[in-house]
Amino acid sequence: MGLWKGAWYLAKHELAKDRWKSLYTLAFIGYLLLFTVPLLNDVVDGEDKNMISWATDFIYLTILPCLGFVINQTMMRSWKENSYTRKMAQWRTLPISSRQIALGRIIQLAVVLFCALLLFFILQFLLVRNMGADLSIGHFALYALFWYGYSLTMAIGYVYWEVGHSGKIYFFFNLAYIVVLLAISASLAIFKVGNIVVTSFEAIENGFWWISLAAIAVSAVAVFVGVNRIENRLESRTYRA
Repeated sequence: MGLWKGAWYLAKHELAKDRWKSLYTLAFIGYLLLFTVPLLNDVVDGEDKNMISWATDFIYLTILPCLGFVINQTMMRSWKENSYTRKMAQWRTLPISSRQIALGRIIQLAVVLFCALLLFFILQFLLVRNMGADLSIGHFALYALFWYGYSLTMAIGYVYWEVGHSGKIYFFFNLAYIVVLLAISASLAIFKVGNIVVTSFEAIENGFWWISLAAIAVSAVAVFVGVNRIENRLESRTYRA
């Protein structure tokens, strides 16, 4: 079985298996909209910028990449049962290569993330426009594309730790990731450096549309590097639960 054929088979298998569990993601998107819509609307209006800067940056930087992960039993049992290690050990016994596993997992991630962010940004755009904010659909589409590129790049890092390490190490990596991004978001607000969310949108409005293409280009590089790193990790790691 060829590389892409095997990878697509794994991705489609996982997507089909988790189909109804995507409802959890839809519920989570609705929860995020409750916070991000009024926050973004206030930022566009220039209200309470320091507090809003911290909240919007932290939510976007930490949570958007997580929308590429379907909430399922494997995820929920990662700490207690080391479920990802068990799953990878099982897959390694099948007639599929580590590279197919790595590419298939990233394809699954990219598809889930694209669908989740497409819904998130469409609803966000409609709700913010309904609240009176003056937003261009073209600019907002490029803005969404920029954040998709960022989210995919960061989520690939998550996948590396997810499939290549034990559940406990994966948990502590996630915790460290949150702490670092919390510090970055808070520092930008405290020192009044600027707001990443608003700055990215304003840059696109001011003609710097290429930052969206740059973000996608970086994510493409991340896919290539991620496949290689994950493949190497799957080949070298131990699979003791």
